Amino acid sequence: MKIKALFFRKLLALILIPAMLAPAYAAIPANALCTPKGYTLGFFNGVWNTKFEADNGRDALRNLLTDSYNSENVRYETFYNYSGKNPGSGATMMQDVAEVFIQRAREIDSSGEMGNRFEYFWDNLSGDKSFTNKIRHLLPSAALILDQIAATIMNKLVGAISALVSNPPTEATYSLHKTRIEALSVEGQKLIFVAHSQGNLFVNRAYDHALTKISAASVAVAHIAPASTTLRGGHLLADIDLVINGLRLTGITSVPPVNLNLPASTADASGHMLVETYLDASRPARAQVKTLVERAMQQLQAPPQQGNVGAFTVTLTWDGQGDVDLHSVEPSGTQVYYGNRNGNVGRLDVDNVIANGPEHYFASCDAKVLQTGTYSFGINNFSGATGRTATVQVSTSSGGVLSSKSLDVGAVRGSTGSSAPIPAVKLVVSKDASTGAFDFLAQ
Repeated sequence: MKIKALFFRKLLALILIPAMLAPAYAAIPANALCTPKGYTLGFFNGVWNTKFEADNGRDALRNLLTDSYNSENVRYETFYNYSGKNPGSGATMMQDVAEVFIQRAREIDSSGEMGNRFEYFWDNLSGDKSFTNKIRHLLPSAALILDQIAATIMNKLVGAISALVSNPPTEATYSLHKTRIEALSVEGQKLIFVAHSQGNLFVNRAYDHALTKISAASVAVAHIAPASTTLRGGHLLADIDLVINGLRLTGITSVPPVNLNLPASTADASGHMLVETYLDASRPARAQVKTLVERAMQQLQAPPQQGNVGAFTVTLTWDGQGDVDLHSVEPSGTQVYYGNRNGNVGRLDVDNVIANGPEHYFASCDAKVLQTGTYSFGINNFSGATGRTATVQVSTSSGGVLSSKSLDVGAVRGSTGSSAPIPAVKLVVSKDASTGAFDFLAQ
């Protein structure tokens, strides 16, 4: 019971901690400003994950797979999604599940003790009837209510993901993922996307977008506990996964088939969680996840490199036709844009004048060239893009995305707009005098 109680404390922490924003800060040693080209593993988290939990999943994959493959560098990034929240409610779907259990439990036990013991529900759901039998013996009239709790909670649990399958998440999150894919493709990275649970709804769209930029030889997908009805790569689904297998009860019969038999564990009675079930060191799924991902990586070839890896990079994309320009102002005051592509620190190495982007600025990897101070990034609707939404994204090669901002491109201003671009993001670069490490803070 102690092990199970620990798990449920972790589960409730996951439920109750609000989603965190993408990281805005990174500290990087001067000798590691730019990681070598190679692979980027993008982790697409499952439903109800906070940013902290999603990063834990990414780090668990990193511990499994290490930082190199075939003698090439492997980067790890979180392609975070916020769709675990009910629109406009500020509460996660799992909070709703917990709330229903607590409310129904109080119908049995007015003291509230049962409502505070969320593991009781999972005991019942996972087939452990010891608690159920105690309730039936002590409170025979409450047995039906207990069964109703199990049915109600499971329906909500499965129904939440079912709704997401039927109504895919927001375009806003997709656009952030797309912009990062544009940058990584420009920089010549091999892309391996690993998705868990509802993250598979995002990864399919991400993969399809990647194919508009690079060939299928340069990007692959590994699906874990896929909630999606279609796949873009190999998958693993455990027979004990009550959440994904439960989707079939809602009529979604095209959920991928079970191909992994696992013993149950008190670490995760739902059989669904990434770290506690699919990456559990005591069960065979962990080794199979490693094989699935490495098999996908083995086939990848580097795409043509159009741009450069930088100490940091800034990528601009927009959603349609027109010419939107990226403007980067370095601490010295030098403005880098289509009319002056070379700055004192970095360069605009990709310029798009037709549609969608990307435009791409990179800062030097040389610690002697990289300036400290404030960098400002903005946009200008040069021509034909009125009504479009632009996304400006700042990232480092070793830390991933620091900041993303979407904004309206405004009216067409032509070359006159170059002197006063619409502000988007600022980046403050500083250097620790004692360690020599550079700090990057996006604002």
